[in-house]
Amino acid sequence: MTTKKFTGVNLTTPECILMYPAVFEAKHNELKKKDEWTVTMLFDKKTNDMATLKAAMVQAAKNEFGADVDLKSLDLKRIQDGDKPTSTGKERPAGCLGMWVVKAATRLSQPGVVDKALNKILDPSEIYSGVYAHVNVTVKGYKGPQGNGVTFYLNHVQKIRDGVALTGGPKSEDVFEALDLGENDVDLTADPMADDGMEGMFS
Repeated sequence: MTTKKFTGVNLTTPECILMYPAVFEAKHNELKKKDEWTVTMLFDKKTNDMATLKAAMVQAAKNEFGADVDLKSLDLKRIQDGDKPTSTGKERPAGCLGMWVVKAATRLSQPGVVDKALNKILDPSEIYSGVYAHVNVTVKGYKGPQGNGVTFYLNHVQKIRDGVALTGGPKSEDVFEALDLGENDVDLTADPMADDGMEGMFS
């Protein structure tokens, strides 16, 4: 039996602001008709933080589709410009202004949630829209019915510090269109880079 080579890239993001986190209870994805855990991450455009994520996306695309892949042909809509309307023309919350907006999701298992000391966080009120965090994700190319793309699979969340709660504005379902995770879910347990625990993910 041949084992398929794992092509994902494991990454812990720079500090970001979380929006619409659903890490304690899965939310229903209308597109796939399945429940999933999700976070939306906001990265300040004034920093160079997105360079790390973009480099991981390029590497994941090459791993999955080959070194000569045409990046322009791929669906990369997991990264969106917070200063522009959504692809459906809907208004974005004020908290997205001046930010890059990145969504990560998983249907495989609930993500681990820890604090700076790596203690598990069990109180859902600790993780809210506006909190600062690091997010561990697997960046991976996928083949879907609408074409090929690169997506972010959610692994774990580390709360860094409290922030100003982002309240008001349109609902998440009115701002973000339902996104396909790809034709098949990825078994992240096959990732040779993934740590069984979370000790090495947040450094």
